[in-house]
Amino acid sequence: MAPDPLLIRGARLLDRAGPVDVHLENGLIAAIGDLPAVAPAQIIDAEGGLLTPAFVDPHFHIDKALTFPHLPPSGRDHPVDAALERTRQVKARYTPEDLTARATEAIRLAVGHGVGTLRAHVDVDPVGGLSALRVLADLRERYRHLIDIQLVAFPQESIVRDPAAPRLLREALASGADVLGGAPDVEEPPDRVRHLDLLIDLAGELDVPLDVHCDYGYDPGQRDLEALARRTVEAGLTGRVRAGHCCALDAYDAPAAAEVIEAVREAEIDICVCPMGNLMLVGDGPNPPGRGVARLQDLLTAGITVAAGSDNMHDMWFPFGRLDPAEVAMVTCVAGRMWSERQIRQVFDMVTVNAAHYVGVPADGVRVGAAADLVLFSVTRVADVLRNAPGRRTTIKRGRVVGGADSSVWTA
Repeated sequence: MAPDPLLIRGARLLDRAGPVDVHLENGLIAAIGDLPAVAPAQIIDAEGGLLTPAFVDPHFHIDKALTFPHLPPSGRDHPVDAALERTRQVKARYTPEDLTARATEAIRLAVGHGVGTLRAHVDVDPVGGLSALRVLADLRERYRHLIDIQLVAFPQESIVRDPAAPRLLREALASGADVLGGAPDVEEPPDRVRHLDLLIDLAGELDVPLDVHCDYGYDPGQRDLEALARRTVEAGLTGRVRAGHCCALDAYDAPAAAEVIEAVREAEIDICVCPMGNLMLVGDGPNPPGRGVARLQDLLTAGITVAAGSDNMHDMWFPFGRLDPAEVAMVTCVAGRMWSERQIRQVFDMVTVNAAHYVGVPADGVRVGAAADLVLFSVTRVADVLRNAPGRRTTIKRGRVVGGADSSVWTA
């Protein structure tokens, strides 16, 4: 059913100087600044608060969310090795009831914090098979009135050493997955290119988008992103491939980084940085830690679309997080040393319009004719949104109020 018309009175937009009225009808932005001829069924007084496009989280591991309290001990010293070991142990014990409860809580947090679209990676491998994907596909339909969820079939384990893995990925894409995922880092170095070749071939054959975890380590010897870019162009998949993490870019010298960035630009690959977990886990031993944002400013200068994602929430990879893109944006600013008002706005775009482009949904912003997927904040400046200043946010999905969050302080 079409939502009732909604008028947001006196809102401040990102690219306008003064407050305006925004009229929503039939799930779209019908008018800005001009009152409709017919009075709307609902009026929200924005009181000069900021009205922005809804957040988009382009990279989140929903099946692992909120498992931190139940993690088994690990004998591994390296944090990534420990996380992988715990991942296998925990997902071997998944039950539909447990996964449903945790994923539902993640969805509730996302909607409350203003996320309109979520790209969720779900492990598809011999450990868990398709069981997690089936649960998440059901939740995607159950909550589609609140949030759009894209499911990525993510092979956390090897697809080179396991000859059954490509067949399992095919089944996943036929059983509800929207996107093909990949992770060449899990392979032995000689097998990483083979991993990419299998992914490229499968994405082309099945005509599906490809979203690859790439160059996770802070290691100048990792050049999987460059190989992915070259193969994307050769396979005719230009503009249809995405890459997340890409931490090794920070470890390259300037000429090598420029070469890889140019290859990415030619392949039209959008990049998703995941600074919160990467700042904690990436970089050890003889290599100093990177900043977790993959030469962010160089990518932006080259005209590459960069998004930022939560990655993980309270699990074996990251013990913190609350699925709030405003928090992700703040950490991205810190990691990328982006402090000016112009740069803060660039990072805000990375969790709204850039992230929308990354996941392949309209990135129209707040304009007449655009989908009415919005967030209304009681604060008036982007910097206040990112620092989580006390106040209120209201989530609007296809013209309906579907959630929100309040924060306040109390002093004796």
